[in-house]
Amino acid sequence: MGWNVSSDRMTIEPPQRRSPARWIRENSLRIAVVVGLTEAAVAYFSGVRYLWAAGLLAVFAYWYVRKRVPQWLRRPLWIVAMSQAIAGLAVPALFGALFITFVIGAVLLLMMVLVMLGDLRRT
Repeated sequence: MGWNVSSDRMTIEPPQRRSPARWIRENSLRIAVVVGLTEAAVAYFSGVRYLWAAGLLAVFAYWYVRKRVPQWLRRPLWIVAMSQAIAGLAVPALFGALFITFVIGAVLLLMMVLVMLGDLRRT
């Protein structure tokens, strides 16, 4: 994004300016994920419970007002609702993933114990 120098003419053109609305449109999902995960971490370590309820309310509120607000306000509202939804899902998803990992580990351990019991019978 530097200066463009034309080879056939000796003119220097300034870089194209991008509008803030375009930048928000291009990065809205990234913004929502970063804000949501940050909020989930802060809420978890602060001891806040029921963050999923706030996410649920934010999504329902967005669905209710999305057709009633001006077009320029829909994207920021979407970012807020999506970040709340991500924050509400992040902690349960983490614990769900840990639970699945523990269950798989326990099943593998059980299979190894059964193999070792069969090995004990042979010796």
